[in-house]
Amino acid sequence: MTGVEILATGAGGRAWSFLIAGEERQFQGNTGYEDVVEESYSYDSTVGNHLRVAVGDLVVVRSGREALGVGYVEALEVLPDQEKSRSRCPQCGSTGFKERTTEQPRYRCSPCTTTFDEPAVETLRVTGYRAHYGGTWQPLEGCLDKTRLAELSLSKSDQQSIKAMDRERTLEAVAARGVRLPGQRKASGTDRPHPLALPGGRRRTTAAARRGQDAFRRALVRQYGFICAVTGAAPAEVLEAAHLRPFASTERHRVEEGLMLRSDIHRLFDSGLLTITPGLAVCVAPSLAGHTLYSTLDGSPLHIPEDAPVDREAIAEHYSATIATW
Repeated sequence: MTGVEILATGAGGRAWSFLIAGEERQFQGNTGYEDVVEESYSYDSTVGNHLRVAVGDLVVVRSGREALGVGYVEALEVLPDQEKSRSRCPQCGSTGFKERTTEQPRYRCSPCTTTFDEPAVETLRVTGYRAHYGGTWQPLEGCLDKTRLAELSLSKSDQQSIKAMDRERTLEAVAARGVRLPGQRKASGTDRPHPLALPGGRRRTTAAARRGQDAFRRALVRQYGFICAVTGAAPAEVLEAAHLRPFASTERHRVEEGLMLRSDIHRLFDSGLLTITPGLAVCVAPSLAGHTLYSTLDGSPLHIPEDAPVDREAIAEHYSATIATW
C-alpha cells in the first residue's frame, strides 16, 4: 500500500536519537528495518515513541558506539498494514535472546536461560513509519561517542531504538564540534530536496588512500570535530586528516602529529605554501599575496583548543623546512 506522507505534524520542538542496529543488534527478536542512514529511518508501531516523532524534530542517528549524523525530520511517511516477522524464545516467548558464536545450540534466551537452535517466528500486522531527513543531514563520524550521547539523552535505556534527547544541549554539542546545520525546511510536495523513494545504496563516503588513514581521520574528528585548524568550521566532506610529518617518511598515524585541514589548505600545507609557526599561528607564503582568500589568513591563530595534544616539535620542523624555500 502506498505510504501517506505527513508534512506538518507536532510541534517540531523535540529531539531524538535513532538507533541503527545492523550487525550490532544485541537481541535477535527483531529482524531490523531497511534504512538508508543518510536519508531516512524506518520504524513501526511496536517501537516506543513511534507516535511522538514529528516533522521539524532534531534527530541524531547512532550506532551502538557513536553518533553517525544529525538532521531535521523533513517528512514522515505512514505505511499502514505492513507485515512484520518477529522471533521469540520457543520456551517463554521472549524476544530477548542472543546468538552465541562459539557454543551450541545457537541461541540462548536471557530471561529463561533456555538454549535452542531455531526461534519461534510470528507474523504481525503493524503500521510502518519512515522519517526523512536527508536534506539537512550532516555527518558526525563519531565526534559524539556513546558516553556523550548518554549525557545528552533523556532516557537511560541503551537498547531503546528511539530515545528522547535534550534538544538545546544536543544542538550546542554538535555546534561545538564544528557541525553547522542548515535551517529547517518547510517541505511540501513540490519543493522537497530529496524524493521519498529510498535511493538504492547511495552513501556519502570518505576514501582511505593509505592503510590506516580512515582510522587516523576518525581519531582526529574525535579530537577536533569538523573544524579546520586554519579556517574554522567546515563541512565534513572537505575536511582531511593532515600529517605534520610526511607519511611517506614516517609511515605512521599519530594524533599528536595530525590536524584537520580543509582540502585546499591541506594541499597548500603539503606543497610548502602554508605552514604554522611554533607559536601556533598561520604563516602564508609571500607568493600567495595576490590571493586574498589565503593571504588574509597570515598571522591568524589556529582553531584548536589550548590543550590540544599537537606535537610542537613536528610543527617547528614543518615551519623551518617550509619557510626555507620561500
